[in-house]
This record gives sequence, C-alpha cells and structure tokens, in this order.
Amino acid sequence: MTQQPWGTKIELCTPERRNALDQQAVAELQDAFAGDGPGAVLLCAEGPAFCAGGDLRMLGQSAATGDLAHLLLTNAAAFADVIEAMVAGPRPVVAAIDGPAVGGGASLALACDVRIATPRARLAFAWGRYGLPPDGCVTATLAAAVGPTSARSLLIEGAEIGADSELAPMLFTRVVAVDRLEEEALATVIALADSPGARATKAATRELLLPVVRRQREEELAAIARAAADTATGERLAMLYKIDR
Repeated sequence: MTQQPWGTKIELCTPERRNALDQQAVAELQDAFAGDGPGAVLLCAEGPAFCAGGDLRMLGQSAATGDLAHLLLTNAAAFADVIEAMVAGPRPVVAAIDGPAVGGGASLALACDVRIATPRARLAFAWGRYGLPPDGCVTATLAAAVGPTSARSLLIEGAEIGADSELAPMLFTRVVAVDRLEEEALATVIALADSPGARATKAATRELLLPVVRRQREEELAAIARAAADTATGERLAMLYKIDR
C-alpha cells in the first residue's frame, strides 16, 4: 500500500503465488480499507493474475492438521470485513484487472466501484471445485451486478466469465487494451479523487448494496461452517496440500 497525491494505491504483489490471499494479505487489506482517507483507491496486481483467491496451500495444510474449520471461519470472517469496508467506505475504489480473478479474487474485484479490465481478464467462481461455498459476500455483489437468478447459476456451476462474455458489460465497467490498462486506471482514479460528486454518489447509493452484503455475509459464513464440518471437504483440501508439497 502506498500513498499517492490522488489517494491510495493497493497492489497485490505475490505474483509467484498468483497473488493468493493468506492471513497476512487479508490483514493488510483490512488495514488499507479501514476508515477514511483522502482521494480514491486504486486496487491493482503484479504479474499475470489479478488474484487467485484464498491460499490453497494454507487451507490444505490446515485440513491436514485438523484445524480446517477454525481457519476457514476465521479467514472468511476477516475477508468479509474487507469487502464490507470496501462497500461501506466513503472513497471510490477502482480495480485494474489483467488476468484471472479466482474465487476470493472475484469477490475482491466485484466489491470495487469501477472495474477496468483487459481482454485477458476473467472472473472465476471456483469455490465449488474445492467443496466450498462462496465467500467474500460475492453472493450479494454478483447478484447486484447480473441479477439473483444469473448469479445463483454462475456460482452453482463454478462459471468463468471473460471480457468477451455477453455478461462482461455488467461485470466490467470497460475493457481496454493491455498496454492501456495502467494509463486508463490511473486517469480514472485521479478523476474520481478530484470529483466531489463521486464521494457524494457513493454515499447516496451505499444502502442499495450494504444491507444485502451484511445479510449475505452471515449466510456465507453459515455455509462455510457446514462445509468445514464435512469430512469430505477436509480430505479434499488435505490432498491438495500433499500434491502441492
């Protein structure tokens, strides 16, 4: 996280892990989005992926040691805090997305107010392949973007939506060439930082989404608790850890 003349730049910078979110990364995002600050926020990522979601190595190791339920619930609650802070906070948040945003990475992207993508961007709703329900309040933010019926189908199927999908205009504010992403994102965040109307509009529209985010947070955490109690989930994640090692 760095302070800029226009506000705050948050860069996910573990490209060797496709910017997967471990406990430290989630804690740093909590700090970054806590409270108010000047200007606007730019959320971007280093490397070929925006964010691979939760760190599966961490989950697999926890499953192998019998601590999966505690870790899943603790991490999911902390990550939900991040998403709620992004939605509730007064500052506009702009995401620059080049490459896949998987699981929690898709949740992170959908919590942003403006999403600028490249043709390589895609949102992957991949929790189900690991026997897990969605987290990061994505059941609220995705439904707000594409409608509840489509959101439910996308999540159940574990769909991947690219920048060329018919749903892309509802999920990405605009799509630009790869070599223009940084310029476009920076111009957007500077314009929002300079606009008193941007904050006023976010404040005026906050209640369209925030109550649903808070409600769905509790639904998701309850579903995660049920999944964590299922021995099959633990076995699947433990095997992932062994393969990774």
